[in-house]
Amino acid sequence: MPADRTKPSTPTKTKTKAMDRPSDPSSPSKTGWSMGDKALLFEHVIQHGQNDWDKAVPGKTWKQAREQWKKTLLPQIRKQCGFLG
Repeated sequence: MPADRTKPSTPTKTKTKAMDRPSDPSSPSKTGWSMGDKALLFEHVIQHGQNDWDKAVPGKTWKQAREQWKKTLLPQIRKQCGFLG
């Protein structure tokens, strides 16, 4: 009869999930977009075009502002105005 062969136990690394980490409510990435923030972003785009995202909304990063415009506000505008592009 063959000997009982078991794999030696190896330590495994545990991955830390974002929700396991303590959250910092003052962090720009942890705060949601209020209607006022979205209005500021919309006004910024009206006045300055799709430039200077870092100056668009206080407390938000340039990347957050750009993504909010591209992924949320612009598609809503296109849908309501009937644009297909």
